[in-house]
Amino acid sequence: MSEQQKILEMIEKGQITAAEGMELLEALNVTKESEALQKVETLTTTRRNYKFLKVKVTADNNSVNVNVNIPLRLLTTIGEIADKMTTMVPADARREMEAKGIDISSIDFAKIIEEIINGTLDDPNIVDVEAWDESHQAMVMVKVYVD
Repeated sequence: MSEQQKILEMIEKGQITAAEGMELLEALNVTKESEALQKVETLTTTRRNYKFLKVKVTADNNSVNVNVNIPLRLLTTIGEIADKMTTMVPADARREMEAKGIDISSIDFAKIIEEIINGTLDDPNIVDVEAWDESHQAMVMVKVYVD
């Protein structure tokens, strides 16, 4: 017997008033709607099936043009050393980045790699940077993303 039928029987037997029964039915419907919304949200949270981590470096004067495609299967190995990656950046480059407000030690590379592999990364664009290259008099664009 459903909850609605039980409530109607309680009204019929005089155990509760019609107004009380209406409140119970409304509460029951709100609960069911809430559960339905949670199920829909769960189903709509899609996992993405990324295949590559891509790095593109280009310049507006074509002095630089680099495309790197890394298979995601390789990221599992990189994920194991991700915490050590920041120590590989030379000290002078790290100081220069920090002077420009970029603190790579605060980036959780292992978490990003885990989200990429699991397909739960919210935004496929990981890094998008534009910088002026004085020596070549060109704007250099660096884009790291998954596809």
